[in-house]
Amino acid sequence: MMRRAALMLGMLLVAAPVRGAGDPDHFAPGAHPMISQSAQDAVNFALLVMNQNKVGISITNYGFIGNNFTTRSASMEYPLGSGYEHLVRGGIWVGALAVDDDGGFTGVTAAAVDGSQGSASADATEFTPVSPKVSVRSTLPNSRYYNPAAVSELDYSSTFWDGVVKRALGNNEDHRPMKLEIKQENYAWSFSDYGNFVIFHYTIKNLGAPLRNVWVGMYDELQTGNKAGYNCWPPSSGCGSLGSWFAKKQVGYTDSLRLFNESYCQNILDCRPQLAPPMAGVMLLGVRPGSIVDTVANHKQVSLSVWSYSPGSVARDEDVEKYDLMSTGVITPLSPLPDSLLPPSGDPVSLLSAGPFLTLDPGDSIEVDFAYLGSTGANEAEKLANLRRFARFAQRAYDRGYKVPVPPPSPRMKVVPRQAAMDIYWDESPEFFVDRTSPDSLDFEGYRVYVGEGRDTLQLVSQYDKATAPGDTLGFNTGFSAVRLATPVVLDGVTYHYKYSVDHLRNGFRYYVAVTAYDLGNSEIESLESGIAQNEVMATPAPAPNEANGAGITVFPNPYRVDAMWDAGESVRDHYLWFANLPAKAIIRIYTLSGDLVYESDFDGATYDGRNARGINDPRSDLRSTMSGATFGWDMITRNGQAAATGLYMWSVEDKQSGKRSVGKFLIVKSDREGIQ
Repeated sequence: MMRRAALMLGMLLVAAPVRGAGDPDHFAPGAHPMISQSAQDAVNFALLVMNQNKVGISITNYGFIGNNFTTRSASMEYPLGSGYEHLVRGGIWVGALAVDDDGGFTGVTAAAVDGSQGSASADATEFTPVSPKVSVRSTLPNSRYYNPAAVSELDYSSTFWDGVVKRALGNNEDHRPMKLEIKQENYAWSFSDYGNFVIFHYTIKNLGAPLRNVWVGMYDELQTGNKAGYNCWPPSSGCGSLGSWFAKKQVGYTDSLRLFNESYCQNILDCRPQLAPPMAGVMLLGVRPGSIVDTVANHKQVSLSVWSYSPGSVARDEDVEKYDLMSTGVITPLSPLPDSLLPPSGDPVSLLSAGPFLTLDPGDSIEVDFAYLGSTGANEAEKLANLRRFARFAQRAYDRGYKVPVPPPSPRMKVVPRQAAMDIYWDESPEFFVDRTSPDSLDFEGYRVYVGEGRDTLQLVSQYDKATAPGDTLGFNTGFSAVRLATPVVLDGVTYHYKYSVDHLRNGFRYYVAVTAYDLGNSEIESLESGIAQNEVMATPAPAPNEANGAGITVFPNPYRVDAMWDAGESVRDHYLWFANLPAKAIIRIYTLSGDLVYESDFDGATYDGRNARGINDPRSDLRSTMSGATFGWDMITRNGQAAATGLYMWSVEDKQSGKRSVGKFLIVKSDREGIQ
């Protein structure tokens, strides 16, 4: 549908609602897709990506969830690193019968409503940050965020409130504050089935006048798609092979789990789920005080309102109408899916709510918890079954106050790339981890080493298990002698006790590496393994500084062709070639045959991580890369920001320590299939 645009200039000024023909790309009419907040607000608004497990989701300190597709970084990417995105925008709604100096009113404070993709998410919320920070803590002893008060392997915490009078983008009336302060805490674990969801725990405190019949809901514009199918961002029908991103969803609801699910469906007659295979969901876990299990005794109900995306709709542009959507106590029937919500004409948006809390007096608080989940499977039935299984784990965690059985933490790990190989070092810290939820508090059993060419496709390459262990349920019993170092090695100030080498790798290709730890398990609890995400790194084999063996500096591949195996990216900025056998510190220069300087860069092998070349290490989505210390990747973008043309080039490398210069030539052969983005 048509979108409204606004610019914040000191305060938010919003044009009258625009309604009309549908917009398949969800852009505001006549507006640049990037709508900025004011410079003053930009100081206070913060956004972080939660990436502890398979769900990469953007967290803010103003109630908005996701990044509204302003960047390619994870809005809600699952599995993390796969490129499959599931959420445009989401956010908490709080509604109540309220009173202020002007009398009684029905109020709803919304962190997100139907709106245009690509706009600044801080413009779309009626909440305002209390603090510019999102605090981080962790239960993992090896984490730099370790805090014994943490709940999960990665906790995020922020506080916001609705006490500022403003008009958020997409609303038709000024916000009327109810003086609510909300503390949002997020919890994530990386192991077992717990690695497939992220918890949102809200504590809502009343700082104003008494409130009656309070409802709390989660608004979501879920839409699964494949980021790799679009060479522009935000995605649009004009820059990708898959057409418009939107109106391609099949949704459903599992009443017993209060679980709303969504998956890709291009057309109800031919869904083609293989284009974006994973499934996503959001569930309501519970409320306090009271319960949503026994709704009669606790006076609580659950509402699910689902409508076809329509910004500025007269049915939802005022607080009274929003409150009615939250407080129906009715689940919108989704089986069979109504015609109005079927793809490609329907574009479902959901609001999952709980209430009423009959009274919320000044100073009192209520708590509401939700979970965002993802799943994969061979078909829709298997994906839904897996999503429901993960939902039960999330519910179990909630019911137990988030005191979950945990494996030992992953060890501290260091990967050292070298010629066609990598050396993987790790420490022994997991062996001394105390699990207070286990009958055997020291229940460490072994290590597993994983390597893969994709972040979500790591394969087990080696495993080491205690030689003897009372109560052992696994039985490998290999011992650690094959990888235990006779003398521990200190690298970057950390002492490592184990080493495993992987060889027969390909120079210049990216590999992902992780080492996990697992515990004994027993008759009541299966053996638990730490999550790969805890210490996963990306590394690129290439000759290390001590492996040059007199060989001079080289450029490979030479000639470079656009279809080089390692850089099959869609965009010209995803391609790159390598300089190898470089000195520790150098200046790299590239010239045309006529002597014009094309490119120049300083090189420091101790710190270089490939982030100058998006194809090697994309800061928007990749892990930081570990390089050999003697290689440099050039993305073939000139110092003027243009793609280097087909032709013969000269290069010069100046050793900063000795002053020695090395020179050579390389050939670039490109094709007509590339586009610049």
